[in-house]
Amino acid sequence: MPTHETIYTAFTTETVLLLGQMIKLARIQRGMSETDLAVRAGIARGVLQKIEKGNLDVPVGLFFQASTLVGLQLFETDDLERLQEHRSRIVGKIKAAQQDK
Repeated sequence: MPTHETIYTAFTTETVLLLGQMIKLARIQRGMSETDLAVRAGIARGVLQKIEKGNLDVPVGLFFQASTLVGLQLFETDDLERLQEHRSRIVGKIKAAQQDK
């Protein structure tokens, strides 16, 4: 079966590199070692190193997990209930947009 390589835009690549570096900075500022964060995230240290280097092959969920564990706020709120409310509003908007088509 042929495989194809995903080509990412320069903006996407830069965004993931930035996120990885932000995670690394937050980890260092909190006095956490790579091993500490990897254990807390339930991942191998090598995977954390890939995250911090902005490796696009790492699942996005692991980037979010690492961000959360170092206290890096990626959205306007870090309140779970508010995020869920916002997501619910977005789901409603998606349904409305689909009905309009």
